[in-house]
Amino acid sequence: MRIACFALALFATLPAFAQDIAVRIRSARPFGYFVGDLIHARVDVSSPANATLSRASLPKAGALSGSLDLRDVELHETSENGARLWRLDLTYQNFYVALDVREIEIPGFDLTLLTAAGAETVKVPAWRVGVSPLREITPQKQEEATDYMRPDGSAAFVDEATPRHFAIGAGAAALLALILVARDRAWPPFQMRKARVFSALANEFSAQRIASGGVDFGALTQSVHRALDRANGATLLSADLPAFLLRRPEFAPLRDDFERFFAASKERFFSGQQSSNDFRAEQLAQFVSALARLERSG
Repeated sequence: MRIACFALALFATLPAFAQDIAVRIRSARPFGYFVGDLIHARVDVSSPANATLSRASLPKAGALSGSLDLRDVELHETSENGARLWRLDLTYQNFYVALDVREIEIPGFDLTLLTAAGAETVKVPAWRVGVSPLREITPQKQEEATDYMRPDGSAAFVDEATPRHFAIGAGAAALLALILVARDRAWPPFQMRKARVFSALANEFSAQRIASGGVDFGALTQSVHRALDRANGATLLSADLPAFLLRRPEFAPLRDDFERFFAASKERFFSGQQSSNDFRAEQLAQFVSALARLERSG
C-alpha cells in the first residue's frame, strides 16, 4: 500500500510544531532498488522568512544501519511564496541483500529551526522504499550444476591485422618524415651536409622586398658573390666557373645564367655602367631561386 502511494504522489506533506512549518519528502522512485544502488531523496522544509536552520542539526554522512549508508547531504536555501525554503538533497546507498521484493525503512531525523519564538524541532519522518532481489530464491531444478549458470556470451571477433598494419605504416611514415627533417636541418647524422647558402639567400630575396622598390642592385649583386664564394670554398671569379661547375655539377644547367651574371657584375663594378644584358633585380632573384632549387635537389 505504501509503495502505491509513493508511485502516485512521490511526496508527503507533514505539518510540524508550528502551523507555518511544513516538511515534504520526495523520492526519485519508490521501488526497484537492488543491493549497491544509490537512493536519491529530497526533503523540503518551509518555514517563516525570519527562521534560521541550525546546520549542526543536519544529518551526518555515514552508516545508518548495517545495510544503509548516508553518502551525501547537500543543503540549498531559497524562497517560495514569501516563506523560506530549506532543500536537502540526500543520497543513500542500499546494502540490503533482498531475497524477495520488500520494503526497507529510511530512518527519519530532527532539524532545529531558530525563530523569533525560540528554537523549534522539526521532525523529518521515516519513509520506505521497495527493494528487489538479484535472483530468485529457489531456481528451477537442473540436471547439471553448470546449468545453473548462464553461458558466456559470444565475443565479437576483432581483426587485429588492419590496426597493426596501419600502426606500422604510420610509424614508418613518421620515421621517414623525421629523417627528411633531420637532413633538411642538418641534424645528426646529417650534420656534415653542405650548407644551403643559396636557399638562405633566396629567403632574403623575398618577393615583397624586390617589389617594394628602391632596391640597391649593387648590394644584391655583392650578396650573390658572397654566396657563390661560400659554395665554392674560395673566391669565385668568372675564370673559375668551369672548375666550379665540374665540382658542383648540379649547377651546370645554369651555366648561361652564371656567365650573364658575371658579365653584368663586371660591367657594373668595373665600368660603372649598367650591364647591356639588363640583368635587373627581378632576374637576379630568379637566378638565386634557380640556384636554391638545384642546391636542394643535389
